[in-house]
Amino acid sequence: MLPERSELLSFLSELGVDTRFVSVTPGEVLINNLRFSRFSRRREELFRERFPDVDVVRSKVFQKICSRASRVLSSNLRPRSEVRIDAEGEMATVLHIILEPYTRKYGIGIGEGDVRVLPGTLDHSIAAAIEDMLSGERIGYHLRSTPLQIYPLSGVPAEWIEAWRGTRIEVTGNPLVKEFLEFFDGNIPQFRDKMKRSLEYLGELAEAGGGPQSPY
Repeated sequence: MLPERSELLSFLSELGVDTRFVSVTPGEVLINNLRFSRFSRRREELFRERFPDVDVVRSKVFQKICSRASRVLSSNLRPRSEVRIDAEGEMATVLHIILEPYTRKYGIGIGEGDVRVLPGTLDHSIAAAIEDMLSGERIGYHLRSTPLQIYPLSGVPAEWIEAWRGTRIEVTGNPLVKEFLEFFDGNIPQFRDKMKRSLEYLGELAEAGGGPQSPY
């Protein structure tokens, strides 16, 4: 029988691990930030002696995902907010794992609340902008976060999540948009981050000029 989350958190704190920088589930402890968590190899050995059936995950790609998600969350998530994860299946699990440390870091509650947390990734944002372009619509930044609607993964490439979870994420069902994404991916280095900066700039211009906002 797997231990309770509270039992894991209590023992990690006893070891000197900063639990604001690890995600804790009954079957796993995932390190979000190795340096800040202070989860050394020696502490891991002591943890495994006590909980041999609980995995300690030191995934570098997961740490990169958490680093990018933290930029969005720190700018938009208010302390002691009540949030609800507006996603299903695998993406709901991904968001819950990423948000779990914020129950300690910010004192948030995860369940029902006015703050919606949504699953769109960096690739979804770019795909939506390309679809705008192809349909002749005004190009918009569709994954802009606000204190009431947060996209923690808006700076995270879908392939990072696929590598971490061993799953496949459907970014778009439009075959032409897929072709554009594949072309950019193969010919323009770091095109996702470059395009994200452009989309953010366009969003800022639209907001400053009082232009129409994206419905997404």
